[in-house]
Amino acid sequence: MDLTITGWQRYINMAWITALGSIAAAQASIQIGKYNAELFNQQAAYQNAKALQQREVYNQLDRPRLIKQQNRDYSNFFVQSLMSGAEVATGSAYESLLEFQVNQKTDLDIADYNENIDFIDARNQSLLLEAKGKSEAFKGRALAGPEYIKAGASLLG
Repeated sequence: MDLTITGWQRYINMAWITALGSIAAAQASIQIGKYNAELFNQQAAYQNAKALQQREVYNQLDRPRLIKQQNRDYSNFFVQSLMSGAEVATGSAYESLLEFQVNQKTDLDIADYNENIDFIDARNQSLLLEAKGKSEAFKGRALAGPEYIKAGASLLG
């Protein structure tokens, strides 16, 4: 088979084609890294906003509702204690009222602690996503380097 090279074909050889392909691959690696980094940054921002929203919901809705319920429960318990005929100022009835309040405070502290742990966990997830985004951007740049070297080497022969 006899191939003839005509016109523009004589100016293009395989070295140039390889070099252009490597440069294109390097640019694609960088762009993919930037895209993935932006995607993870958006996920991190969403996770952070979600954590802040959940904290606000707890502080504005759940915690006040829990306190209101505890106050109502204590009032009912107090009235029942008075209706029992026992002297509330001293003795076991008074101790039971104090114990009831301590238990309620403990329940509220546990709810606050659980909310705080959930908030910290959600924030940590957002930070991990942000770090993953940075690593994706770095990976894109790191993959581009060898492609540029390959392009230069193909032109040098």
